[in-house]
Amino acid sequence: MINLVTVSKKVKAEGQPIRADLAWDLFLPGSEGDLPEEKVQDIDMLKNWLWRQLGRKLGYLKKDITVPITVLLPKLSKAGLDFVIRTCSFWSDEIYMLPESKGTASKNLWTAPVVNVFDVPGKSDSLSKLTSLHHRTMHSLLSPILGSAKFNIRTYLIPPGMTFARYHSHTSREEFYLVLEGKGSVRIGAHKLEVNKGDLISKPTGPDLATQLLADLGKDMRILDVEVWPDLDKRSKDLVHYPDHGELDLFGEGWSIMIPDEAIHGVEDSMKNYEVGYFRHIDGSWEPRDVPGFPKRKKEKITRKREK
Repeated sequence: MINLVTVSKKVKAEGQPIRADLAWDLFLPGSEGDLPEEKVQDIDMLKNWLWRQLGRKLGYLKKDITVPITVLLPKLSKAGLDFVIRTCSFWSDEIYMLPESKGTASKNLWTAPVVNVFDVPGKSDSLSKLTSLHHRTMHSLLSPILGSAKFNIRTYLIPPGMTFARYHSHTSREEFYLVLEGKGSVRIGAHKLEVNKGDLISKPTGPDLATQLLADLGKDMRILDVEVWPDLDKRSKDLVHYPDHGELDLFGEGWSIMIPDEAIHGVEDSMKNYEVGYFRHIDGSWEPRDVPGFPKRKKEKITRKREK
C-alpha cells in the first residue's frame, strides 16, 4: 500500500517517507507542482528517481512488507498528481491520498498502465501536459506515464506535405515506427516506398541507415514512434547523421557538436601512422608535429616516373 501525503505545516515527516516534495523542486524547480512541457527530459529524470525509491521499498515478490509506504508530495496540479499516481501504480495495487488533517482517505487511486494510442491525449491529465506542437506537428510523449526507462514512446500527427523529423540515423538509439492512420512514404537509405496503416518500419543501430517519414500522398499520417536506448536514464552519447544536410551531430553529456560531412575521413591513414606525431586538418591533410612519446611523422616522398 502507498499513502500519498501533501506536505504542509500540519504534516510532519515521520519515519522514512519518500520525499518526492524535495525531488520535485530539484528536478522541476519553479514548476509549482506541474509538468512543464518544455522540461520533458527532467520529467523523465524525476520519474526514474521516484521509480528507484519505490523499488527499494516495494515489489510484488517482497512478502515482508507490513506497513504502508508514505510518499510526501508538494502541492501538485491535476497533471502532476496523475503522473505520480501512474508511477506508483506499478509498485502497489493500493494507492491512497491522505488528507492533511484527520479524515477519511481517498478511494483507491490505482491506475492501469494503459493508453489508447488512437485517442491521445484522451482523459489523462498528465498526458495532456505532455502533448504539444512539435515541429508543426501534434506530438504526445507517452513513456513518462508508462513507466518506461529505456524506451521513448510517442505519437504524432504529420499533416499533408510535411514530415516530423529530418532524414537521419542513430548510433545508440534503435527506432521503430508504426503507421496508425493514413498513408505516406518512407525513405530508407537510397529507397523510397509507400507505407500504409499497420506498416511497421524498423531502424536498428549498426548500419547507420537513415530514414524519414513523409506525408506526401495527400493524407494525414498518425505515427507511433518507439526509441530504444541502451541505458536506463537515456543519457548515452549518440551520433546522429543527417545526410540531406551534410551534418554529423554529436549528442550527450559533454557533447553538443556538429561536424560537416566533408570533414569525415576514413581511419586507414590514422591507424597506419598511429605511432608518429602529426596534426590533422579538416580537409584530411596533415603536417608533422612534435607529440609527446612519438617521433615526428615524416613527409612522404613523392616519386614520379620518368618519361621515356
